[in-house]
Amino acid sequence: MKKPLLIIGFLANIVVFSHAQDVSGTWEGIITQEKGGILGEYVFKIFINADKDGNVKGSAYVKSDELDIYAVMQFKGKFDGEYIDIEEDKILREKRVDDIFWCLKDYRLQLLSAGTLRLEGKWSGYTSTGACTPGKIYLKKAAPRA
Repeated sequence: MKKPLLIIGFLANIVVFSHAQDVSGTWEGIITQEKGGILGEYVFKIFINADKDGNVKGSAYVKSDELDIYAVMQFKGKFDGEYIDIEEDKILREKRVDDIFWCLKDYRLQLLSAGTLRLEGKWSGYTSTGACTPGKIYLKKAAPRA
């Protein structure tokens, strides 16, 4: 009879740990785009502000040194303790070339805490000309600046 209690206690600790995580801050990594996209990989950073109710807002920064382009997008979303659902709703600043348009993206990122805190997940999006080729996002939490 002690085994079920041990398992329940272990699962309760996981839930408490995941809800206790503060996702606010800077997250850095890459965003990929499946075959058919302009490039396979871009530099990607998000700056998250989360409140106690799990509402998130912030900005996302994407760039390609190869093409010398970048964009900053505004977003809002929700964090449930394990997943962050984000919707970009506005391009704040951009540098692009004539026939390339930036995607406003929706993404669902899972908080992973084995070792370094990470956010990983899939994204999809659209431009003024139609749907974007989707991809994946891989981020690590940046150390706070001193």
